[in-house]
Amino acid sequence: MTESYMRVLIKNLHTPGRHCASTGLRNLAAFHGLGWSEAFCFGIGAGLGIWYIKSNNPPRMIHVRSADIEERFFLHIGMPVGWETYETQQQSHRELIKKLDAGLPAIVQTDIFYLPYYQSSTHFPGHVITVWGYDDDKKVFYITDTERPELIEVEYNALAQARFCKDNFFNIQGNCIAPAMMKAPANMQGTIRNAIVYNSRVILDTSISIQGIQGLTTFYNELELWAQFEDWKWAFRFAYQVIEKRGTGGGGFRLIYADFLKEATAYLPDIESMQLPYYMQQTAAAWTAFAMALKEASEKVKPEISLVKTSLENIIQAETRYHTKALMLL
Repeated sequence: MTESYMRVLIKNLHTPGRHCASTGLRNLAAFHGLGWSEAFCFGIGAGLGIWYIKSNNPPRMIHVRSADIEERFFLHIGMPVGWETYETQQQSHRELIKKLDAGLPAIVQTDIFYLPYYQSSTHFPGHVITVWGYDDDKKVFYITDTERPELIEVEYNALAQARFCKDNFFNIQGNCIAPAMMKAPANMQGTIRNAIVYNSRVILDTSISIQGIQGLTTFYNELELWAQFEDWKWAFRFAYQVIEKRGTGGGGFRLIYADFLKEATAYLPDIESMQLPYYMQQTAAAWTAFAMALKEASEKVKPEISLVKTSLENIIQAETRYHTKALMLL
C-alpha cells in the first residue's frame, strides 16, 4: 500500500465526552487550536431543548436537546457554517474523502442502527461522530465516537447507509461539517450572553405546541394517553433512556449545561451572582427524578402515572424558573 491509500489526519485529538454533538464540536475546536471543553461547546451551541413528538415506536417521544446545536454553535462564534447535504450516498462519500484529503476532520450525522459497533436493533438518527481519516485499501473510515477513546474502523458501505436516514425529528442526507478554520470570537462575553439568552427564549417560546415549556404542557396533557399505548412499557422505558442514558450526560443534558454555566462565569460574572448554575443543577435534578419515575412506571404490572405526573409538574416549574431568570442577563 502506498501512503496515499491511508490518511489518518492527526494524532487522535478526541477526548471522550458525554454527548455526541458536543464531543464532536470539541474535537473540531481542539483540531483548530481552541481549548474549549465539551460543556463549553454545548452551551455556546445553545444545546438545551425540549421536543415532544409523535413517532412510530414508541408512539410518542421526548427529546431534550436542541435540533440545531451544531449550526447554532458556529453561528454564535461568528462562523455561519451549516450542514452540507448531498443527493446520493456516492456523492457524500466523495466529498468526505476530499475534505479528509485536504487535512480537515469532519463531523457527520448518522443513524446508530447502521454503525456495526453499536449492534443496535433500534433506529436512532442524528448521532454525531468525528471522521479523522480513511484507508482506501481496507475500505474503511477512521472515526471517534463520544465516550469511546479509540479510533474505530467503519466500513465505507456502513457509514454511507448511516449518513442517510429520516424520522419525525431528523432528516439526514449525508450531513457533514468540516470547517477550514475556526477562531474564538473577539467578544466572548457577548457570545456567551447571546447563547444563554437565545436558548432560554427558545425554551420559553409558547408558539409551538411540541416545543419547550409548551411541549412539556402537551406531554402532561397526554399522560393518560400513554397509559393506553399497546406497548406502554416501552414508551415509558424509552423516554427514561432518552432523558438519562442515551448520551445526555444525565439530567436531560442539564448537568452538561450547568458545567458550561460554571465555566462561563469567568467571562460573565453575572451568571454566578444570579445563581444560574445552581438553578440549572436543580433543573437537572428534576429531569433525573422524572426519568426515574418513567423507569419505575415501565416496570409496573399495569400503567401507573401519578408519580410521572408529579415529576413532570416539577420539571415545568424548574425550567420556567431557570429560563425566566436567565433572560435577566439582557
